[in-house]
Amino acid sequence: MDLTALNPMQRKAAETLEGPVLILAGAGSGKTRTLTYRIANLISHGVQPWHILALTFTNKAAREMRERVEKLVGADAQDMWIGTFHSICVRILRRDIEKLGYQRSFTIYDDDDQLRVIKDGLKALNMDENRISPKEIRNKISDAKNKMLTPDEWFRDSARDYQCQQLHDVYSYYEERLRAANALDFDDLLLRTLQLFVDHPPVLDYYRSRFQYVHVDEYQDTNPAQYTFVRLLTQESRNLCVVGDDDQSIYGWRGADIRNILDFEQDFPDAQVIKLEQNYRSTSNILDAANQVIAHNAGRKEKALWTDAGEGEKIHLYSAGDEREEAAWICERVRRLRQMEVPYSQIAVLYRMHAQSRVIEEMFTRAGIPYKIFGGTRFYDRKEIRDVLAYLRVIVNPADDVSLTRIINTPKRSIGDSTVAVLQEHARQEELPLYSVLNDPPESLSSRPRKCIADFALLLMKLTAMKDVLSLSELVETVLKDTGLRAQFEIEGSDEAKTRLENLDEFAGAAKEFENQSQEKTLEAFLENVALVTDLDQQEDAPQYVTLMTLHSAKGLEYDAVFMAGLEEGIFPSMRTAMDEKKLEEERRLCYVGITRARQRLYLSFARRRMIFNQITHNPPSPFLKEIPSRLLIDEWAEATRKNFAPEPQRPASFSRKDRPRNLSFGTPGMAAGARGALNIPGVQKGFVPSAAASLSDSAMNRLFKPGDRVFHRKFGEGTVQAVKGSGADARVMIAFTAYGTKEFSLSIAPIVKIED
Repeated sequence: MDLTALNPMQRKAAETLEGPVLILAGAGSGKTRTLTYRIANLISHGVQPWHILALTFTNKAAREMRERVEKLVGADAQDMWIGTFHSICVRILRRDIEKLGYQRSFTIYDDDDQLRVIKDGLKALNMDENRISPKEIRNKISDAKNKMLTPDEWFRDSARDYQCQQLHDVYSYYEERLRAANALDFDDLLLRTLQLFVDHPPVLDYYRSRFQYVHVDEYQDTNPAQYTFVRLLTQESRNLCVVGDDDQSIYGWRGADIRNILDFEQDFPDAQVIKLEQNYRSTSNILDAANQVIAHNAGRKEKALWTDAGEGEKIHLYSAGDEREEAAWICERVRRLRQMEVPYSQIAVLYRMHAQSRVIEEMFTRAGIPYKIFGGTRFYDRKEIRDVLAYLRVIVNPADDVSLTRIINTPKRSIGDSTVAVLQEHARQEELPLYSVLNDPPESLSSRPRKCIADFALLLMKLTAMKDVLSLSELVETVLKDTGLRAQFEIEGSDEAKTRLENLDEFAGAAKEFENQSQEKTLEAFLENVALVTDLDQQEDAPQYVTLMTLHSAKGLEYDAVFMAGLEEGIFPSMRTAMDEKKLEEERRLCYVGITRARQRLYLSFARRRMIFNQITHNPPSPFLKEIPSRLLIDEWAEATRKNFAPEPQRPASFSRKDRPRNLSFGTPGMAAGARGALNIPGVQKGFVPSAAASLSDSAMNRLFKPGDRVFHRKFGEGTVQAVKGSGADARVMIAFTAYGTKEFSLSIAPIVKIED
């Protein structure tokens, strides 16, 4: 195996084939490349491909890894199991879940399905949904399952108060409903696999024998259930290679346990530890800032990223008056990046909370900048798509009451809520799935609803029979046609209906594509693939727009230019972390992740005043800013003001108070002097200081300003001249600002300078 393409530490990792191995891979250090070469090297040393298992956290990462391995070893890669934890567990369960009392046709419930069951539980148990949030209950259940706790075990370890008793009862109801529906949620995929391994040792022995070399990517993100899964598989072979970066452990809020990677050497005292510290993504200034920030964390393994790519630009820092000014500054910098031929696809704006995106969206719309919110409504979460998926799921698993309830009157077929309630109550009394009572509804229903129910039952029977006759794509087309899902939007004819029709066509295309590309072309396999799709799998490779997303969503991605907005105490880090050192360290890791998404340019901003959640806040800058040395920063606002305007005493008495510059100091000792002295904004015309004594001729005025010129105003930032009228000392100029709209000024006294692009 030719390993000359690897650097020395990557090569060492690829050549270390036996025993436990911990590869500490810093951001942008080529971990996927290293892992794929290691897998290829195992095969070149005689290891059979089917003895190799590689676990990832996204389908996108799994696909990338498989493609890279295929390039190195060819067709042998087809015999490996490379996939996410959840997809690998599904493969195991489809083979042996009957040993646990489930059928192999089980349905995988997503977040929306879970909430429906939980809401039903609250209603059945006479609990007030307003006093105990269904989403909170779902999160509690997920956390319990990640810790491998049953309802009774969870309650035993809880405070055992009234609320805990309620949560226990809903959790118990939830589990009963899922089992009755032959359904699993995402957490169950791991939990039931572990149950299968523990309760049926021959099954565990089979997979231990098969997977003699196990690889885990992003090991810092594993939760207790995933940790146990990996330990069980490798307990005998001890051939476990994990790759991760403790500095990028940012998912503690959803169950990830950083101790899994920090304690790896305690779990495996003979483990070899290899550090990948050479970064192939970012400039040295960006990496220097990242290293300086993360060094303040105590709970980490020592490492420092470095690169031979050169220093690059300094990091741009902006102190905005409010969130609108901050968003306007981001717009202007995006405009400049486009002038430098940086494509929109290589620009991202990152923020701590979704709520921060609203003002940025408004500014981008006003500025004509194309953008897309990453992490919004997924394609498969759209109503019309969920409807067709529900039909397909019922075809595969008639016991799926959640899906059946969704489609029983979709499109409208005169089966109202009261009729559905009667059917559900009858099903509960008879201890039958809802599907079973469609052919024998209770006598209490009148003839009309009974006829509608009978027609619906006949439709489902017809579609179910076609499942074994038609191909996947043909079945999808038949469902869209025979159910009326497509016809309802064709009849409506509105713009929204046309969009929904386009989405249904796209879904049919997705089924066709899956049929053409997948080895297993069944409906079950297609539904499984859809259920395991994540937000990251939806990311386009070269979008023609600026990407807006939370910092959590940005992990694993990279851009030429990155904006990190809202770096204020209480926003980032969030208020909840103030008194919790562990949570503060996770917030700092999140900051580290954000910084290391940038390849060439990094922009940081904060607002001295911000309206968020309908409240005005005045928060100091983020403490993370204080951890970045001033030598790495350009303070844009301070330098723009200092270089282009006269000192305060030289201003005329008529200069209004409201136009005075804000206090530019933001309480960062040692930063101001170095940072603010380092700025040189390109293109700002020097030497022009507005004065009340100036009397400008028409020719001089036109030389200074004309429609279309870009200008800088001390208070309102950058704008575009719309019109100039009048002459001499009476001349006035109208300027359109991204954040503040169009404003008119007296040209003789307004604090304005021209920007030369």
